Amino acid sequence: MLKTSVACLSTSLVLCSLTPAYAQEFDTVLQGLLTPEELQIHQQVGTQQAEQLGKDACNALAAGSSVEDFATGIAESLAQENLPQAQLQARGLYSGKVIAVGVALFCPDRFSQLQGL
Repeated sequence: MLKTSVACLSTSLVLCSLTPAYAQEFDTVLQGLLTPEELQIHQQVGTQQAEQLGKDACNALAAGSSVEDFATGIAESLAQENLPQAQLQARGLYSGKVIAVGVALFCPDRFSQLQGL
């Protein structure tokens, strides 16, 4: 299940890396990429917490962490919530999009690290 979550995060990051969004606001860009199910997750999480995840990704990358390591940490955190597989996958995809948008907007110099996935 954890491996599936990491794969979901990685896949989402790759998809988001195809459409960089350097000059738009975080929430506007993120919401434009989310599925209806992911929008519901975003409403539960909130913009501030989502932005913080994006900024945390930037901090981790700046400190030398790989995207894969950061995504694995997120996947492990999600796995501890004991969610059904469908919800786990949706949250994994949502988190991947949050990370990709956050990196694109808050630390675009690190964006190439997402494209390497």
